[in-house]
Amino acid sequence: MVDIHSHILPHIDDGSESMEDSIEMLENSIASGVDAIVATPHLYPGIYMAPTTYRDELLMELREEVKQRQLPIEIISGRESYLSPEIYDYEKELGKLTINDSGKYLLIEFPMQEIPEYAARMIFDIQVQGITPILAHIERYADIIINPNLALKYIEIGCLMQVNIGSIFGRYGNRIQQTTEILLAHQMVHIVASDMHSPNSMSLGEGFEALSEIVGLEEASCLVEDRPRAVIENRSVSFPEPLVYRPKRSFRNLWGLFSKPLPARDDW
Repeated sequence: MVDIHSHILPHIDDGSESMEDSIEMLENSIASGVDAIVATPHLYPGIYMAPTTYRDELLMELREEVKQRQLPIEIISGRESYLSPEIYDYEKELGKLTINDSGKYLLIEFPMQEIPEYAARMIFDIQVQGITPILAHIERYADIIINPNLALKYIEIGCLMQVNIGSIFGRYGNRIQQTTEILLAHQMVHIVASDMHSPNSMSLGEGFEALSEIVGLEEASCLVEDRPRAVIENRSVSFPEPLVYRPKRSFRNLWGLFSKPLPARDDW
């Protein structure tokens, strides 16, 4: 399996607090079936702004520790970049923030409470540079929880969708768990990752059986192996056509159905 979202580098953000924690997180990942993991420390203007050179130093130190311990896992460079106009003040060449420094895939984090109006424009600017955005943990954004079909808008404009394995088990609350199941069942998710922050985080492979129960064994393998491996190898990612989510309405909700106009496609 390939885990494209993790905070395994020590002393850089809200993830691993020590080299010992990082090694334990990697050992947990290996035990769950992971053989490649992308280190994606936060880039959050004003909060987590460690320079790329510092990230690279930590990455080399962790790789050397892994080599000495003969751990069977590949550690790949990356960044979880908060979508904000200030990101260009930090790094004008966004290719340096992409997975494996390839200039092809960039892990992006939206503001949790509300997806900003400038999101679509910034995504377009990123794509013009030949970079495909991967939207991190989409199940946790308030707008997506309210309307899961909003994910279709970002799929249509060329983004890949990622959810956290822990969300399947309610690690972030019941509503996020329900949203995750909806997104998975309607083929709006392309990649599942761990987003591990500590040795207590769930490793990617720990949830494979539960993931398989939702989407089937073949699609589960695509979510944790085929597509994320294509990402780290800078290949194109293929995925099934997403399905529109049509929530079941109870009798007491029928008045709302007939009294309110359906949302326009632009409101997704």
